[in-house]
Amino acid sequence: MNGEKSTNNRIRLAYLDGIRGLAALYVVLVHSWALDDTLQPSLLWLPVTKLLRYGIFAVVIFIVLSGYCLMLPVVRSNKKYFSGGLLGFLKRRVRRILPPYYAALLFCAALSGVIFLLEHTIDLSWYQEGFNPLHGLFSPSFSFHDLLVYLLLLQNFGLHLNTIDGPTWTVAIEWQIYFIFAVLLIPIWRRVGLFATVGIAIALGLGLKYLMGEEISFHACPWFIGLFALGMAAAEINFSQKPSLMWINKSLPWSVLAAVFASFAFLGEWLRFDLIPGFPQWIVHYFVALGTACFLIYCTNFLIKGKSLPPVLSIILESRIVVELGVFSYSLYITHAPVVWLVHQFLLSQQLSPTMMAVKWFLFAVPLSLVVAYIFHCIFERPFMSHFSSNLKSRT
Repeated sequence: MNGEKSTNNRIRLAYLDGIRGLAALYVVLVHSWALDDTLQPSLLWLPVTKLLRYGIFAVVIFIVLSGYCLMLPVVRSNKKYFSGGLLGFLKRRVRRILPPYYAALLFCAALSGVIFLLEHTIDLSWYQEGFNPLHGLFSPSFSFHDLLVYLLLLQNFGLHLNTIDGPTWTVAIEWQIYFIFAVLLIPIWRRVGLFATVGIAIALGLGLKYLMGEEISFHACPWFIGLFALGMAAAEINFSQKPSLMWINKSLPWSVLAAVFASFAFLGEWLRFDLIPGFPQWIVHYFVALGTACFLIYCTNFLIKGKSLPPVLSIILESRIVVELGVFSYSLYITHAPVVWLVHQFLLSQQLSPTMMAVKWFLFAVPLSLVVAYIFHCIFERPFMSHFSSNLKSRT
């Protein structure tokens, strides 16, 4: 993702790809260690289990990053609006999101067809009909109704009976937020300013949560609208020329705030897991989002000033491997579920101990997911990325 100073000198925000890549990899790790009660490894692996129970944090980071990246060109433009207008924005979102998404659905459907075809021709002792310990991740059994829900990107409302590609519920949420961002949040922001817009977004999200009821809102996560708006706020604070926002940018200890909010987030999730099962999930998500927004402001400020990130952050977020991982992170996110499921089902036939089952699943599923995702990215995602299309046009 590229950013610009007010002088229009271009700066490279490579660390955004680094964050995106690590977040996607973490989700794959979480799903490759998602054990059911019959496959619990020994207590030796309990720290790993605890470390990999924060998958929802990665989802929140994705939402904040989306708000940040989509707001950058708006806040830096003279018209404070989308390049090419509303229609241009929607066309870019359609081109960037839908072709890889539908290709991933086709991949899942094709895999399901192969599984059922093999089931009727050879003995698949590793595939147990009706048994899916990875409930919510992937299932080769689905109806036309389920497929239609996924095609319309409505799976986050809990309207499907079986899971075709479980992790894409967040893609559905983000897709819906794009329209709210373009049609509602940007016009409000242009009229009443940043902080009022963030307040309205938070109020709208929480209002919808309680209007929808607990069951629907649990899947739909309407409070993500507010998380997206916090990403928008971080972008404007970084690049705004308004004196009040420039003062805020220079005066607040963003690294300290990021650490404080992150600490509250982990504390809240610990309370939710271990002490207070009814502790509101959205509160934890807002702490994660606030920490992420502060961290983005902190990192981008270094680059705006022409400085490098602190060495530790640069190694973690700007190394070539991590940045490249971020480039195909969308493909990794939308294709890993069937791969992880398939590895798990195959290992079931090996009659391994719970510990060996967990370790082998982890060691096989993660690398295979990366390989499949990269191949998928080269074929179905990269041709629809704007910089790739621009490079092709410049060569012709």
